Amino acid sequence: MQFDADYYDGISPRAQRVLVTITNNAFTFSATSTSSNNTSQTNLTAHINDCHIQAKLGRGKRLIDLPDGGRLETDFQDLEHHLPRKSAHLYWRAIHYAESHLFIVIFALIGIVLSSLLLLKYGVPVAAKVAALATPPSIEKDLGKQTLEALDHQKLGYFTASELSDAKKSAIQEALKDLCLKTGDCPNYQLNFRKSPTIGANAFALPGGYLIMTDELVALAKDNNEIIAVLAHELGHVKGRHALRQTLQGTISGTIVIAITGDVSSIAAGLPAIMLNMSYSRDLELDADHYALKSLKAACIPTQSFATLLLKLEKSHGGTAAPEIISSHPNTKQRIMPFLSNPHQQCLS
Repeated sequence: MQFDADYYDGISPRAQRVLVTITNNAFTFSATSTSSNNTSQTNLTAHINDCHIQAKLGRGKRLIDLPDGGRLETDFQDLEHHLPRKSAHLYWRAIHYAESHLFIVIFALIGIVLSSLLLLKYGVPVAAKVAALATPPSIEKDLGKQTLEALDHQKLGYFTASELSDAKKSAIQEALKDLCLKTGDCPNYQLNFRKSPTIGANAFALPGGYLIMTDELVALAKDNNEIIAVLAHELGHVKGRHALRQTLQGTISGTIVIAITGDVSSIAAGLPAIMLNMSYSRDLELDADHYALKSLKAACIPTQSFATLLLKLEKSHGGTAAPEIISSHPNTKQRIMPFLSNPHQQCLS
């Protein structure tokens, strides 16, 4: 059996066209060699078992790596039919068959995409939740403390010292303690007051139970019931360790997307991770809403207080909500419906 091939000797980048013969379990061919200005034909023999015959890749050239560092490249595709049979022979034939049929390639691609989406949609949140629950509270608290210190840094300009009176701060803290006493279900927390013209009216939870409330939010609220309603929502985030879970989910999903795309720097790798993290955030917001609703009922605080302040917050931030697919929060009207239903319902006791 003979076939044409390009021969590379491993030294020169130039290829020689050679005729390769398969005989006695070896490749034999003649190549031109040059030494001391003399040119001669050299007969070369490479035992097949000593060669590395790379697997078929579509209809590309077949590559045969020779034991002396040389290489043969040929368009002849059916090498395996003329070589000693190996245990992997059928396996590589199956691989080549799959690579050479568009339907199988498309089917495999669809399978990879669907399995990846399922992993990102369901697997990552579960993995992040398990990892968050396994993380020692001390580590989470250190993370929250470092984050708050970074936000307090003057160079970033997010926060300045709160200008609320001590009496107002004390009233809010006592009202929150009263809520926790009545519900009996509050996690450990640390309430921090800050002024922030940059962020505006807002409240949020950091890892480790650090609650941040801005003076602007206090000014926006009609009474302490509205303030406590929002803080109950943030306690829901602390209870579920949502800040840590969201951080882990963003990291894991970003790693998976990068692994699939194979490009760390591309927008294709970064943007889906951001979108997925926003989706995770919406799920956690609804979870915190459920906790707040239950807590407000248990503490006999009007549930519509949360809905009223949430609408004020949306208006203070421009009055229009971003489309849900690119928002970290669910649709406001949908969120407040459970808080407005049965407004005269007796509180739990």
